[in-house]
Amino acid sequence: MKKALLWLIVIALIAGAFFLWPKAAAPVPARPEASKVQAAAGLLQSSLTLRETFYADLDIPDAAGAHTASAQPNSTEALNYRDSARYLLSVPEAGWYSLTLAYQPRSQTLSDFIIALTINGQAAYSEMNNLLLPLYWRDETKDFPLDSYGDQSVPAQIRMDGIRKEALKGSLRSTAGPLRFPLQAGENLVEITNISNDGLWLGELTAQTLQETPRYADYSQRHMGQKEGGLIAVNAIDYTEKNSSQVLLLSEENPAMHPQDPTSKLLNILQFTQPGSQAVFRVEAPEDGLYSLRLRMKNRRQDLNAYIGLSIDGELPFLEAAAYALPDTGEAWVNHTLAGPDGTPYRFYLSKGSHSLGLSLEMEPLMRTWRLARLLSEHITRLALDITKVAGPEADRQRTWRMTRVMPEIPDYLAAYQTLMDEMRYESYQHVSAESAALLADLDRAGQFLDQVAEYPDEIALYLESLTGRDNSMLSALTTFASALSQNELSLDMLYLGQGDIPPADAGLIRKLSNGIARLNASFSNRKYRPAGIPEGTLDIWVNRALTHVDVLQKMADTEFTKKTGIPVKVSAMPDAGKLTLSAAAGSAPDVAMGLLSYMPFDLASRGALYDLTQFEDFWQVAGRFAPGAMVPYLFNDGVYAMPETMDFNALVYRRDIFEGLGFAVPDTWDEVIGLLPQLQRYGMNFYHNIATGVGYKWFYQTTPFIYQHGGSLYQSDGLRTAIDQPEAVAGIQALGNLFLAYSLDRQVNSFFNSFRYSVLPIGIMDATEYILLKNGAPELQGRWALAPYPGTVDEHGDIQRWYVSNGQGALIFGDTDMAEESWEFLKWWTQADTQVRYGHTLTSTYGDAFLWLSANLTALKDAPIDRSDKDVILGMAPWLRDVPRSPGQYMVERSISDIWNNMIARGVSAQVAADEKVIAVNREIRKKLQELGFMDQEGNLVKPYVVRDVDWIAAQIAQHKEAGHDD
Repeated sequence: MKKALLWLIVIALIAGAFFLWPKAAAPVPARPEASKVQAAAGLLQSSLTLRETFYADLDIPDAAGAHTASAQPNSTEALNYRDSARYLLSVPEAGWYSLTLAYQPRSQTLSDFIIALTINGQAAYSEMNNLLLPLYWRDETKDFPLDSYGDQSVPAQIRMDGIRKEALKGSLRSTAGPLRFPLQAGENLVEITNISNDGLWLGELTAQTLQETPRYADYSQRHMGQKEGGLIAVNAIDYTEKNSSQVLLLSEENPAMHPQDPTSKLLNILQFTQPGSQAVFRVEAPEDGLYSLRLRMKNRRQDLNAYIGLSIDGELPFLEAAAYALPDTGEAWVNHTLAGPDGTPYRFYLSKGSHSLGLSLEMEPLMRTWRLARLLSEHITRLALDITKVAGPEADRQRTWRMTRVMPEIPDYLAAYQTLMDEMRYESYQHVSAESAALLADLDRAGQFLDQVAEYPDEIALYLESLTGRDNSMLSALTTFASALSQNELSLDMLYLGQGDIPPADAGLIRKLSNGIARLNASFSNRKYRPAGIPEGTLDIWVNRALTHVDVLQKMADTEFTKKTGIPVKVSAMPDAGKLTLSAAAGSAPDVAMGLLSYMPFDLASRGALYDLTQFEDFWQVAGRFAPGAMVPYLFNDGVYAMPETMDFNALVYRRDIFEGLGFAVPDTWDEVIGLLPQLQRYGMNFYHNIATGVGYKWFYQTTPFIYQHGGSLYQSDGLRTAIDQPEAVAGIQALGNLFLAYSLDRQVNSFFNSFRYSVLPIGIMDATEYILLKNGAPELQGRWALAPYPGTVDEHGDIQRWYVSNGQGALIFGDTDMAEESWEFLKWWTQADTQVRYGHTLTSTYGDAFLWLSANLTALKDAPIDRSDKDVILGMAPWLRDVPRSPGQYMVERSISDIWNNMIARGVSAQVAADEKVIAVNREIRKKLQELGFMDQEGNLVKPYVVRDVDWIAAQIAQHKEAGHDD
């Protein structure tokens, strides 16, 4: 016992020494010579087929003199998508000028405008192809509306439609100040192309040389003798305008925040996540003077500084305010005083009266490091492709390799990698708040893989997994590193200017304890979003989505639908969508259920639990809002029992950088995909088909598109038997199998997102979920990928059939409701275009871009906040959407097609033989289910009508009502 106690003491002492003893600071990484870094970067850039020049790559000289020039566009008409305006701009001296552009939105767009700019037909750097003209927003009211639970709602965001004059900046936020553009002496032709949304009006274009901004020492000297101003408190939520919907009003449950209530959600913080996003605050200075600035803030960027830019009345006061470093605070709130390196607070001069204080999130200090990481990633990807071209996708380990004889530049490339890695490590060290930061760990991991490869350059073909492997490699480490540089989460509670005591940032133990007790007590009586206690005459709505969606819908219903119709609504989070059938049987179902997967309405309708929406006189007019194929799964025997809410899509996604670099053509048909495969596989790459996702069981959306594209169907015309053994269906299934049997597509893919990101699968089928993930989860690929139409099959008439299957979510009305008309009014309001646009915009402006809402309403989808080129592809695919008709026993149809495919792939059985093996069991199951539902007697005779409808019938019904003048 004594020995055990002694050992415990020794261990405790060692642990204490480890955690409490001051640790020696990690040495500052050595920095390579600037000429060596420049030579390494130049070597890699010059060897790339597609050479991208970024603003950070350029060494731009300072302006020699002060010059200003302006010009008007050749047309005053608003530019639609892909329209251009031209300016003739004359300057007296050649040099690098900033450009300021007057613009105004003249359409209903909710997305920022993106323009491409050329000067005399040339773009000097990559950012000129992607310049941002942001929309500006304000809150409709600062008296934040309350929902029916007493929680504050984010107010409507009002677009500010006046003419703006904006110094041109790139969406990458390469520099905190304006970009500069090369102009020759004399006349210059400047062409601006709208590459985003319709309705961009352009006015005067002004060029001027940028004059040097004073440093703080000079600024302070200029205002010496001014007295210090008194305390001014500004709540961050009281901003007057912002230039991004990604500046978010949020609620923080912390008793130190202003305002705060333990029992209700109050909006009390402002969060910045996107570089370049800015909020402007109104400051009333009581007297002339110098005012320090303190921020109550939280920077959740792990071990990495966040950088902000500050402006006063639209002007940068001194150089140090262009990109000021805010330290990482983790989960803690702090009062941070903006100060110089010696800790002396910066003091800003304000004259008596009203001023605007702009605060923006900046990327410039990290931009060069990000650029080097991107250059390395691009070059490593290309080097791996070149090596694969020589050695094949799987190099022979028994062979003696001498790769440097075939590619003598390999040692130089590896040395350049090391030089740039050393430079990145040195630069990163300046921006982290801990020597053990995860950011540096990513670089160390990349360095370890480089060491493995560099030790034996002749055998580099054997180490391709260390270079570009999808899981652990130099490329994956650099990708993670680059992503961390561009991710932010900076939150503000208060801004304090001037001298005076301010409250502590931490609430203290007693306040926290008191707040926690109050919240606990409130939780026992809180019935928010629970399906219970519905007052008489209130519409009961259950939603099968996250609470974020339930919260937004309740607030919109309170402030819009109820206000307009007088019908009160209670929105509840659905406890278990799988138990809706039991709820219906027990008489406890809601009036309306929303967010349901596509198979659920049919299951409920076939049991008589749902209201047939075609009973409403204006149903088919309302149905015209949607793609006909999206309504197919909601049909049951000539009735329609749900309405689409969201629309999934399938499209082709491909890596533009790889396809353009290797000269590949983007395929338009499956025959062209087959023609592309040898070229891809030569470089160790492949095409991704979504049937490779998942193990074993294959769903309709993975298997059925080929059946439809070959003219097949799942059911015979009477709906009583399957048609999967018919020639057209068999041809489709066989064509799908041949992609894997004859052309070696990957049969199992764990993550298409990662495989696409790391160039293993540079092309494939993408749905909406993966699209959102790629848009928000791979910033290093910005501008390096694109969408294209889903590949089709050429029919006997030479037409391309692009049918694809995808499943959105739907909303329905239960048959036993006492409020059928009120429920229908709600669904009409909910699915109309303006409601859907507001709902989608509220989601992204409240919770961020990851909450992108793709509405099933095609008019609303046109206003979705995504790139116009992507939107055109998605909308172009909408007519080809064709979900699978549901029928009794349809699960057996799905399972059988899955078995057919697996038998083809695993056993080599032909599609016809495999289908013949399944069709008898499928027909038996369909007959059994029809008997259970009362459509067929035991002898197999129909005792009441039954029919299976498809997309053509829906399209015909919609067209018929449009022709009759009943358009919605």
